Amino acid sequence: MKSFIKIIPSSNKTISFSASIIIHLIIFIIAAFVFKITTEKSDAGSSYVQIKTRELVNNLKNNTPEKEKKQITENNNLKNKIINKNVSESKSIHNILASSDTSGLYQVYKESTLDVSMRYPVGWTYIDQDVKNKLDGVTFWATNEIYSPPPYVHLEVKEKYLFNPGRYKYSIKTDDYTAYYNDPEELSGQVSQEVYIRTSIDEDFSIKLIMEGRESFKTFQPVFFGMIKTFKFDNSLF
Repeated sequence: MKSFIKIIPSSNKTISFSASIIIHLIIFIIAAFVFKITTEKSDAGSSYVQIKTRELVNNLKNNTPEKEKKQITENNNLKNKIINKNVSESKSIHNILASSDTSGLYQVYKESTLDVSMRYPVGWTYIDQDVKNKLDGVTFWATNEIYSPPPYVHLEVKEKYLFNPGRYKYSIKTDDYTAYYNDPEELSGQVSQEVYIRTSIDEDFSIKLIMEGRESFKTFQPVFFGMIKTFKFDNSLF
């Protein structure tokens, strides 16, 4: 009787243990299946978000208002015009320097304190200014009636320590000096251009043309550069 009672619990334990394994196995299979479905949905959602984001960016690009597109195009065109204009002005000024006109510069100005000399047009006159018996500046102007009002050219002696090359857009080196200059400036119809002469002696110089009207200025500009071309200082000769 006791032996029978011992056998029954052992059999029940075996059945209970087998059932537990089966139940856990089923739970594991269900959990794995649920996890797989969840992962697939997550990946699909991620791809969906990526696709939607890409579509949104493309739509924003393609749906830019026509007014904004037009403004962008106009801005780009304006930038290109400014760049082309600067290049064109730079080339034209260098061409003027290369083809400066000295044909009508028959009169010669000479000054002894700095050994300065420069040719100037026929029909012009000048007045020079000295400071402490030393040349400070010379002003040349037209006395003929070719231009009204007449242009004038001012030569000025400069203090070397005040020179700032950052103020100038262009420079050209010659055997005797380096010339620095900018594009012509216009104010209230008056056009001017200054060339700074950077030397190796104690003094620098500037030569400036002032004239009414841009068209008149353009016609005289080669003569102005011709005057600069003939400019000499110290003991240099023509």
